Amino acid sequence: MLEPVRASYATGTPLVWSRVHRLPDFVHFNHSIHIAKGIGCSSCHGRIDKMEVVRLDKPIAMAWCLECHRDPTPNLRPKDQLTNMSWQKGSDSEPLASADVHPPQYCSGCHR
Repeated sequence: MLEPVRASYATGTPLVWSRVHRLPDFVHFNHSIHIAKGIGCSSCHGRIDKMEVVRLDKPIAMAWCLECHRDPTPNLRPKDQLTNMSWQKGSDSEPLASADVHPPQYCSGCHR
C-alpha cells in the first residue's frame, strides 16, 4: 500500500489524492485558520494513523461544525502537538495554541 508513496518520493511526482471530505461549493473551509488557532488534525479527520484505508470518520456537517464553533476548547491543543494523532489533553498547565478562540457562528463565516 505504500508503493505509491515510495514512487512519488523517488520520482518527485506528486501523489494523486482521493478526496474524502466533499463540501458543497458554497462552503468556504480554510485549513490554515484552524491550524493557526490550534485545532489538531485528528479533531476533524479522526485517527488516520490507525486506519488501514483512510475513510470519513467525522460527519463534517454544519451541525457538527457549529458544535465546535460554539465550544472549541475541547479541540484546542499546543501548537507543537497539532499533527500528533495520539495527543491527549493532560494537565491544565499545558499551553494551548490559543485559549482565546472565537470562531464565527454567523452564516457568512463559512458560507460564501
